[in-house]
Amino acid sequence: MKVRIHQIIEESPRVKRFFLEPVSSSFDAFLPGQFVVLENEKWEYPNRNRSYSIASVMQSSTELELCIALNENGVFTPWLFNLQVGDTLGCSQPQGNFTIKSDDISLSLPHVFVATGTGIAPFLSMIHEVLKKSNNEIYLVYGNRVESDILYRKYFEEIVVNSNRFKFIPVLSRQSLPSISTGYVHSQYKSILKSLGDARIYVCGWKEMCKEARNELKALGFNRRQYFFEQYD
Repeated sequence: MKVRIHQIIEESPRVKRFFLEPVSSSFDAFLPGQFVVLENEKWEYPNRNRSYSIASVMQSSTELELCIALNENGVFTPWLFNLQVGDTLGCSQPQGNFTIKSDDISLSLPHVFVATGTGIAPFLSMIHEVLKKSNNEIYLVYGNRVESDILYRKYFEEIVVNSNRFKFIPVLSRQSLPSISTGYVHSQYKSILKSLGDARIYVCGWKEMCKEARNELKALGFNRRQYFFEQYD
């Protein structure tokens, strides 16, 4: 399908939020955690397609939000970041299996979300889903390099104010601040999980972070029914 860019928000020099609307059809309702595939229809394979998680909180047939980081050494995002409001491009319907498991919600198990960078995107709707449909405790461990990289910070801090079931733990690897943990996400989620016992863990972000997280979770005794991954380069 063809979509039109009707809004762009520059979060930082390297991150933009793109709001897309269908040109002649509509989006299917997405499951929290799913992604779409964007396409430059003028290019030839293999560089014409890229997948991006849906950052919309609420389902809509008329708009999707994507949160995308520029890869200066890549091909697709430099082209995408040069597009303007009103430009069109190809887009798939929502797809993917990195979604909240309804049986786990019904068990009232704690849910732990671990993200780095724009890996936060699918967690906006996933956390909203768990808050809406359960009484589960929810933890979000979110790693970035510096404070200005923390995406959707105000949104998550507002959830903290409105729900005592939600814990937001930002982590910075290259900046030390008194109000934010310093280091990497691994020490934070490991500390949380050791105190919880059984839980469901969703991890999304940089490839190396996901690889290390998988090893750490296995070492803690968690299995594939308890953790779920979505990674990107």
